[in-house]
Amino acid sequence: MVGLIPLPAQLNKHLKKFTFLFIFFILFLPSISVSKIAAEKLNFNVYRNGSLIGYHNLDFYEKDSLIESKIEIKFEVTFLGFVVYEYFHKNLEKWMNNTLVFMEARTDKNGDLLDCKVNKKENKFKILGTNGDFTLDKKITPTTYWKFDQLITGEKNQVLNSQDCSYIDFEIKYLGDEMIYNNSLKASRYKLLGKEITGDDVDIDIWYKDKKWVKMIFLKDGSTIEYFLKEYDSKKE
Repeated sequence: MVGLIPLPAQLNKHLKKFTFLFIFFILFLPSISVSKIAAEKLNFNVYRNGSLIGYHNLDFYEKDSLIESKIEIKFEVTFLGFVVYEYFHKNLEKWMNNTLVFMEARTDKNGDLLDCKVNKKENKFKILGTNGDFTLDKKITPTTYWKFDQLITGEKNQVLNSQDCSYIDFEIKYLGDEMIYNNSLKASRYKLLGKEITGDDVDIDIWYKDKKWVKMIFLKDGSTIEYFLKEYDSKKE
């Protein structure tokens, strides 16, 4: 039987050092990289006339000056046990230095398929969607509602409908600060009024706490749709 050939002492010492460094890089460098990315979530339960119909979730990932938001919305309205209305929306946004540089959204609105894409190249913004195909040289604010600075305090209140790439001109009014969620949270309330390309009115009340979106109510087809942050939703207890 052939035995193992012993390594010279100097070579053995370097091998041990290499093995230690290799283990360090494998175990610790991935965690260092991940720690540079800040993650946050906004999870809303959504009610129609007091009955739970679905959710609106936003996941944020931030690294350096880039913010990526992943949005998913799902509503399902039933009557006598039958589904009479379904809505599903997925959206990926990328923001660089407070500027929307990319967006890709797809919507299934009760069987009606809609889409909207935004792509920034150099200083131009290419918009392509169900109701839009044009290029702009100005920043874009989409109707995803979480970007307080662009939506509420922006120079113009014209926003891009993230469902179909049409535009909505909003009239925005500050209604004051108030306590919400059974007096557990103080937030600023705003009224957003506008009209969609379909002619439908947009009537939204929205609340922000330190620029963070925390609540919303809007009227749609004679119904009241209300958003509750999951951590404050006493109806689900």
